[in-house]
Formats: sequence, C-alpha cells, structure tokens
Amino acid sequence: MVYEVAYFTRTNTSKRVAEKIAPALSCPCIQITDDKNWNGIFGYIKAGFYSTVHKSVAIEVHGTVEDADEIIFVAPLWAGGLAPAAIAFLESIPREKVHLVVVSLGSHVKDRAGFKSIHDITDQAGNEDVVIDKLVREFKAQAKK
Repeated sequence: MVYEVAYFTRTNTSKRVAEKIAPALSCPCIQITDDKNWNGIFGYIKAGFYSTVHKSVAIEVHGTVEDADEIIFVAPLWAGGLAPAAIAFLESIPREKVHLVVVSLGSHVKDRAGFKSIHDITDQAGNEDVVIDKLVREFKAQAKK
C-alpha cells in the first residue's frame, strides 16, 4: 500500500500535523498552496467567507499524489467548512482514496460522505497526539496485513 500525506495550512497547524504523520509512515509530505493572502484580520474574514460560500480558489500541488493508493489529507476547518484550497484539492481526487484529518478549534466537518476515514483534531479536545498516534497505528497494522 502506497500512502502519501498532503496538507493545506494557513497558520502551520495542518503542516505540523502532516509532518508528524508522514515520517511515522515513511511517506512523502506534499504541500497544497493557493493564490490568496489569508494573513491579518481581513485575510481571516475573507477566509471565513470563502469557506462558508464554498468559493473556489486556484491551487498548486507541490508534489504528486497520483501514484498513491491512499492519501492522508490534513486540512483546516474555517467557519465550519473546509478551507477553499482543501475543497479544490479534494475535487481533484476520488474521496474514497482519502483519509481526511481535520484540524480546528472545536468544530467538526459536516460533509463526511465518501471519505475512506475522517479524523478530527481539535484544540478544544487537546487530542492532536492521541489522534495522530491512533491513525499511525491503524495504518501500520493495515500495512502488515
């Protein structure tokens, strides 16, 4: 089974999570970027608006995910919805190949249909390392089969 870890981040939280998962599974870590400036208060407001209305953005994938059997995708939740770059990335690959890892302050992604699995990491629960450890153990056990 070939795994790849991909992530989109604004504040580096998703990057931190992805960089914990990828080496534990001995797989590449691929960054997804977009063409927007999400910095500052106006960027924060724009990010929430884009997420709420599912506004599309252009993305760049800094690597290749085509050869992966399964993709672990780490993405933030903004205003109750996935970040626009995450939505654009997920539109480019079959959801049934994706293990979605959602990072947020305390919410959970509403659109959970079709993913291979979904793992919620929230600041409120303080469960980052617990979720990552469980996910890595599950993947390692699956690889031994």
